[in-house]
Amino acid sequence: MKRLQNKIAGSRLSLPTMAIVGVAVWMLAGAISQWLWLQFACFVFSSYIMVELNTTFVLLRTYSRMVSCAFIMLYCCSAFLFPRADCGILALCYAASLMPFFHSYQDRLSTGWTFYAFLPIGIASLVWQQVLFFLPVEWMLMVFCLRSMSWRTFFASILGIIAPYWFVMLYFIYAEDWETPMQHFASMADFSPIFAISEPAATRAFWNTFGFQRVASFLFIVTLFTIGSVHHWRTKFLDRVNTRMYYDVFILNGIAAIVFAVLQPQYFDLLLTVLIVCTSPVIAHFITHTHKRITNITFIAILALALALIVFNILMPLKATT
Repeated sequence: MKRLQNKIAGSRLSLPTMAIVGVAVWMLAGAISQWLWLQFACFVFSSYIMVELNTTFVLLRTYSRMVSCAFIMLYCCSAFLFPRADCGILALCYAASLMPFFHSYQDRLSTGWTFYAFLPIGIASLVWQQVLFFLPVEWMLMVFCLRSMSWRTFFASILGIIAPYWFVMLYFIYAEDWETPMQHFASMADFSPIFAISEPAATRAFWNTFGFQRVASFLFIVTLFTIGSVHHWRTKFLDRVNTRMYYDVFILNGIAAIVFAVLQPQYFDLLLTVLIVCTSPVIAHFITHTHKRITNITFIAILALALALIVFNILMPLKATT
């Protein structure tokens, strides 16, 4: 029996409709008035990459554009990310790294794909150097999930990370500016909030500065991530082996982003963009491949909460300026 969630998931109108909604949300959030063209362009290209990711690697067993629809919805639920160019660049770079990363599946000689997978991460580290802390996670995924780790691919990943710095350093050498690169890498040692865990009062005070918008969006996305992850683990035997490995990549990176956000909340917005990319496929898998009455009710509740968050996150800044 096809329920509402299955009809929407399999409809060819879902993606165009969601794209129109996404553009409308960006316009209402001030894409024109605040000159957020770079951020909006990153959002558009990230959404397109999610479409190609689903099509190329067949993340869903039936025809569905729900992966990209989920990405658009979740990003629009976090409208406070719109003004931040670094969040848009990180989302684009992380999504772009997944395509060549998955192409290296079970190929220990795939130095080219590995280089291109880590090149966007290197570019992202130019605007947010702490993204390099995800490298051990990516290498672990190459060993246990993609089974593509070898000495060749390991050094290819290193070359992909440092390649952007070759070009950037030319400018700093020409300008004889050594202080800026040093400060860039020195900031990676900033772990101060992690020590507040032993002081509950200080931790609560720190999180209270985030406001309801961020906390509500974070809890909503984490809930969807949990629902999708549990569904995948319960039904993964229905997917092909390589598809299971791709979802394990999403889930383990998502878990790493959640842990990182809790331990280092000063990078909350940036880590939320990574979590959005990781959550989109797993919740899309849940919506597309479940067809029970309770899951249909869950789907309707997800849509209602997403709409409420979108409206709330748009109206709050408008109210603050009046």
